Amino acid sequence: MGIVLMKRTDIVKANIIKKRVGDDFMTGYLLALGNQLRERMQNGVVEFYFHKKDTGEVRRALGTTMHSLVKNHVVNHYAGSSTSVIKFWDVEKSAWRSCQIQSLIKVC
Repeated sequence: MGIVLMKRTDIVKANIIKKRVGDDFMTGYLLALGNQLRERMQNGVVEFYFHKKDTGEVRRALGTTMHSLVKNHVVNHYAGSSTSVIKFWDVEKSAWRSCQIQSLIKVC
């Protein structure tokens, strides 16, 4: 058995995800997927899929948080980070959007 090290923010995120999905395996998977997406969006545009909260339909997004691409679009509402939501600049819609971590399906 190996040792898993987690940041304090990851523990908070994991607790939120666990309450929403109720499954330990899915909690770990979604936490890792969300962290991967956030990290990759800092360096470029990433294609990913998630379930829309209001309709439940699957949505494809091309998103980024790369400073050089969003520096002209920073709004205080989206400036901070969130433990339960992934905020991103939607390059196709030219607007800030977000998705809940437990809604993630796939990061391409």
